Amino acid sequence: MSHHRRSRPPVPVTPPGFLATQDLKERGWTAGLIAKFLGQHDLTRENGLKMGRRRLPPVKLYREERVQDAEREEAFLVAQARAADARARAERARETREAKRAALLQAAADRYSPTIHPEPLRKGAVRKARAPYLPALEETLRRLVGELGRVTAREEATLRDLLLQRLDTALAAAYPWYSAPTGKSSRSEAQPSDWREWDWD
Repeated sequence: MSHHRRSRPPVPVTPPGFLATQDLKERGWTAGLIAKFLGQHDLTRENGLKMGRRRLPPVKLYREERVQDAEREEAFLVAQARAADARARAERARETREAKRAALLQAAADRYSPTIHPEPLRKGAVRKARAPYLPALEETLRRLVGELGRVTAREEATLRDLLLQRLDTALAAAYPWYSAPTGKSSRSEAQPSDWREWDWD
């Protein structure tokens, strides 16, 4: 009896002579530049990416010859340079905001100083050492989130990681054998916000 594996569908490929929106991004194009200098797309192809079970909209394709003609126009070169400057300014502003927010989260976490009451535990019982302090840690997390206001899910996860690090440090001081679990919480699935930067179909 033979068993046949279900073959995966082929990855969509941009046909020769056309450029996808992602290709244009890599050449320095923006959504605004495309609308102004290229206008309507020439073709579409299936999108190989999915958001969960939902397949993303078809990819817009533009004739490469038309793109190259636009890239030789002086007006395009000026507009592209301005767009690059705007992106650089926006990126610097974003990095500044993120740095300030990270410092704020760290300062909030630094206020958490758990008092450890060591109990007889066998060596390596990390979960049992942590367990009595986790309810108070979660309560501290809820309080800090309320005080900070407008905390995103990612920031809340980061803050929980920071609190756990401080708890682990305190437990390591109480139990010489204590070794904190390695690795932080992470998101394995794509989120809508991940596509915000280049959400072109």
